Amino acid sequence: MLRFKRAEKTSFNERLLALHRWLQSGEGDYLLKAERRQLEQELHYIFGYHACQMTIAPGAGLLTTSQINHISLLNPSMASSMELARVLDDASCPDCDSLVLADPIHWPVSPGTLDLVLLHHVVEFSERPHRLLSEAARTIIPGGKLLVIGFNPKSLLNYWRWVSPKHRQLFQGVHLISPGRMRDWLTLLGFNVEKINYGAYMHPLDRHSKGLTRELVEQRCRQWNLPMGGFYMMVATRETPGMTPIRPAWSEVRRRFASNPIAGTSSCVGGSAGRES
Repeated sequence: MLRFKRAEKTSFNERLLALHRWLQSGEGDYLLKAERRQLEQELHYIFGYHACQMTIAPGAGLLTTSQINHISLLNPSMASSMELARVLDDASCPDCDSLVLADPIHWPVSPGTLDLVLLHHVVEFSERPHRLLSEAARTIIPGGKLLVIGFNPKSLLNYWRWVSPKHRQLFQGVHLISPGRMRDWLTLLGFNVEKINYGAYMHPLDRHSKGLTRELVEQRCRQWNLPMGGFYMMVATRETPGMTPIRPAWSEVRRRFASNPIAGTSSCVGGSAGRES
């Protein structure tokens, strides 16, 4: 009887290290260029003072065209992975002012201090993706932006990994998160998802097609924004907490003469219920 050998479970650092090496290949470079093209279109409309990115490709220059001057890089690594820490420290980051090696689920960032956070292919490789999103969410100011770039489960790249040993090993132990589930998670964290863009539709079959055919297919699919790209980029804004109106001084006097039969909403009632976002 034919039996398949069960794949060994890999750690978060091992998966990130394998992805880092793959992104430096020709196939991974094509994906990075497509992602950088999508990012440049959004960064022109995002302003602020402080930005942070957590990416496994610090040398890709993903935030080079950002309007924000102060950019920090959080290298996603656990303290026990010296190999991954050495690889990320050696990689240059042309668009960063500071580099910090940090635990992905314990960010050394003060709450509500960042205008922009970019999560580049780290959520789906994490063992606790929702906790990673929570850490990123708490550092963003109200009205700040969160950009999430992840592999699309409904893409040629995901289907290709079942027939390609190299891709099957790359995505070993990785749980790809659909855009719908990612939207639900961000909504629970208090974000408003503005848009979802897709790209790299022909990846990884682009090297088997002619240049003109590949460009025409990519251009048409991007125009229609078909949800079948190799990656998706989600743009979300942290919602601004509601304001509690100040009661007029004569409200207490009026209550002495006539009771108000209509119960006020939570935004009009004092106390903790009216101050919660």
